Amino acid sequence: MTSLVSPTDVKALINTALSDVDLQKVIDRVEAQVTARIGAPQTDALETVVARTVRGEGCNLFLPSEVYAIVTIVEDGVELTAEEYRVWSAGVIERIPINAIWGDRIVVTYKPVDDRLKRTEVIIDLVRLVIEHSAMKSESVAGEYSYTAPENWEAEFRRAMKRLTFQAV
Repeated sequence: MTSLVSPTDVKALINTALSDVDLQKVIDRVEAQVTARIGAPQTDALETVVARTVRGEGCNLFLPSEVYAIVTIVEDGVELTAEEYRVWSAGVIERIPINAIWGDRIVVTYKPVDDRLKRTEVIIDLVRLVIEHSAMKSESVAGEYSYTAPENWEAEFRRAMKRLTFQAV
């Protein structure tokens, strides 16, 4: 799979002394983390299909990303028909009829929406976090330069990723 973000894209927004080769390695690592959490990005032909196994807890399922189209839903080994569920925005799938609850193990195979523009923005922000990650909480050079690091790098990572994943309204 080709990268969504190039070193040129990053260097247009982030000042870095990394070579293009080293920067591409950072980009590849970040893209791999994003893909591991929410699945592969969609393509122009809408060919990307993601399969997620989730535990049924109540009448709604929450997928990590928005759904463009459902391919199949298999609940406890039985494939459901489209009349047995309803897809809502933000990756929410409701079991029908109303007040019906999901079984124990559900495998949802779906095509995610095309979020490549938003994903690119998030990847660049995450690359910035990786590049700027410092062991020092703050530093100052002759009173002319000052830098303060975030309190929690992992929290900053989660905050950026949240823009791509399910969010309850």
